[in-house]
Amino acid sequence: MANYPNISLPQGVRDILPEEAEKAGLVENAIISVFEKNGFKRVITPLLEYLDVVLLGLGADLKDKIFKFVDPASGKIVAIRPDVTPQVARIVAARMKDYPMPLKLYYNENVLRYEEPRGGMPVELLQIGAEYIGKDTPEADAEIIATAIEALKKVKIKNFKIDIGHVGFFKGILEDIKVNKGIEKKIKDAVVIKDSSSLKEILLSIRQNKNNGAIKILAELPSLFGGREVIDKIRPNVKGETAVKALDNLTKILNILEKKRLKDYITIDLGEVRGFDYYTGIIFEGFAKGIGKPLLRGGRYNSLLEKYGYPCPATGFAFDVENVVAVLK
Repeated sequence: MANYPNISLPQGVRDILPEEAEKAGLVENAIISVFEKNGFKRVITPLLEYLDVVLLGLGADLKDKIFKFVDPASGKIVAIRPDVTPQVARIVAARMKDYPMPLKLYYNENVLRYEEPRGGMPVELLQIGAEYIGKDTPEADAEIIATAIEALKKVKIKNFKIDIGHVGFFKGILEDIKVNKGIEKKIKDAVVIKDSSSLKEILLSIRQNKNNGAIKILAELPSLFGGREVIDKIRPNVKGETAVKALDNLTKILNILEKKRLKDYITIDLGEVRGFDYYTGIIFEGFAKGIGKPLLRGGRYNSLLEKYGYPCPATGFAFDVENVVAVLK
């Protein structure tokens, strides 16, 4: 009896057969057509980067998910890209500073991330993303969200919503209660999973000599989602400058989207604090009925390009193509 070799794949990666590859191709073409119609130009980024360069631009949530190895030629540690946005930031900072601003760039790349073996999470992801660089205005943020909505409609996804939050609101409320980093982390962890009971216990332990108005807002964060009424409800109780500015910025963006007749696709979620250390303004995710995973994620990240030596504002998002295909099934 012949002994055949083991030809299985590493955990977390898979082959995509013709039928699904065709669907993925249709999704890619639809999204890219919307990007190009709206003036975005393609960049192609390398699969490999030096680890120290990659680490400059990653949020804390990705720094432990990098596949890396020693380059036999240079002896330096090389990383397989876990995210494309920092690569785009490096490209702009190193090679595109003389281009007229703003820049509208898109990409269509695979990324590789290490995930703990749970929940069947893949480690190889196909991302199609758009980055709007050089403009820090509500109009730019509204345009990038409108582009995401247009792409979802072009793909013919129904019953989807874009959940919009603002990290400045949460940061501002934390500033108002003035607690140490350890307590901040506990609060953030509870808000991320919308654990109201744990959050209330934490806040109860720090209530003495703190800003009780800000504490009350924090306690309500897990339930602060819905339409414009969420902002209207909470605004009279918000006193800190940072949080007020965040609400004003969010309101301006919402006004623009409503003028574009996109109100029905939008949900406000003031308890969304994903990417706390990475994003500087709005954050958003796209969800559709029938799948619990986000179809896209994005937000404003004004500090990223400065880490590569070029202070410049930016906003953007990326689709997870496999999640989009899963909805279409």
